[in-house]
Amino acid sequence: MKIKRFLAKDMRSALAQVKETLGVDAVIMSNKKVTGGIEIVAAVDYDEPKKPAATAPNGLAGLLDLTEEKVSLGQPKVKTETKSNAVPAADSLQALLERQQSRVNQQIDRSNEELDMPAWAKGLQANDEPVKKPSIEPAVMANKNNKNTSVSSEIDSMRQELSSLRDLLTHQVTSLITEQKSRLDPVGAMLERRLLDAEFSPTIANKLSSLSQHYPPAELVRTLPRSLANMLDNQGDDIVRQGGVVAFVGPTGVGKTTSVAKLAARFAAHHGADQVALITTDHYRIGAYEQLATYGKIMGCPVKQAHDLNELEQILYQFRNRKLVLIDTAGMGQRDLRLFQQLDNLTANSRLPIRSYLVLSSTSQRRVLEDAVRQFSRIPLSGAILTKLDESVALAPALSVLIQHGLPLSYITDGQRVPEDMQVADTLALANQALSVLDKKEQAINNTERSHEQAYAFE
Repeated sequence: MKIKRFLAKDMRSALAQVKETLGVDAVIMSNKKVTGGIEIVAAVDYDEPKKPAATAPNGLAGLLDLTEEKVSLGQPKVKTETKSNAVPAADSLQALLERQQSRVNQQIDRSNEELDMPAWAKGLQANDEPVKKPSIEPAVMANKNNKNTSVSSEIDSMRQELSSLRDLLTHQVTSLITEQKSRLDPVGAMLERRLLDAEFSPTIANKLSSLSQHYPPAELVRTLPRSLANMLDNQGDDIVRQGGVVAFVGPTGVGKTTSVAKLAARFAAHHGADQVALITTDHYRIGAYEQLATYGKIMGCPVKQAHDLNELEQILYQFRNRKLVLIDTAGMGQRDLRLFQQLDNLTANSRLPIRSYLVLSSTSQRRVLEDAVRQFSRIPLSGAILTKLDESVALAPALSVLIQHGLPLSYITDGQRVPEDMQVADTLALANQALSVLDKKEQAINNTERSHEQAYAFE
């Protein structure tokens, strides 16, 4: 590399001197203003050509070159390479770059030598690899499983926190709405509280209490039973009127067998005992068939027992000429696995036009009734029968469940007598009976206050 300083009066003159002296390949290293003009430092990188022999002609020079090559064959290898490769000058930029490249190549070669192993070592490593992999992979999988477990646990905790926050906000908003309703509609708020105390569901209580915005208190007393009755779906005496194959399903102890006997006697009174037949699929409860057979013997109608679906099909084929065939199913809990098998058998054969009616007890709690309707809705339900009204304290839970699930009510039973204690459902009478608890609660509160006063007086 050749470096030279140039002085000129302006930049154009300085660049012209650089081009003339160093050539077009020159590089400007620096420039600055000095007294009298501009100072430029330029440099050029080039290989100095060999000086030709002054005395020898061209041919002799070529001969000398050949002799030098011949002589160089006997010299050491390093000198031959230096002459043939024409190593650049030590102070040139190209030499600097080549030296740097040679260092990098040496480091790469050294690393390759370190990684290079003999064949016997490679064989040992190859034999060790299958042994090491099973020990490493389970650890990696275990770490992944632990990470996934920790992430899923964190997500579950976040869901629980969000759920608790949602419940808290819902409770606060509900309380605010209740307070606002108490200020804006005191009659409706008081009516809603009484309906909830009578064990109506919150949805039904809210719908009925909203009537206070449209009717004055005096007229609201007469409108409330009619509104509740209109919410109920009543199909009337549809089983006796339509006939066909009807199955009674429901939980244990709700009175399915007694309801079957009452309905069979009711149908026999209108169409004759030769037009009705009874079938029981209850082979779990002791005396189930004997109880239904006793009712059939009294009424004069045949009673059969079916243990499976094939036997049920055969019996139904035998009673194909009967106008009404009633099937008494086995009572099972809502969470009994056998219940689902029994319900699937009723709907397995599409050739059997079986209509199913859900039998519910009016003495059950609202949550129990909701669970029963939810489980037995596995099969299409044509209607419901409400039993044990004579034993019930409040009809509000049963009516609320029937309204919310849109289940039609056909019959009610209020005693053990066959067939007297079975009637077609009267929705208005049921609504009045369910709402009559409101007055009884007020009387109970007044009686309690008097008893406390009397107790205090005797003290």
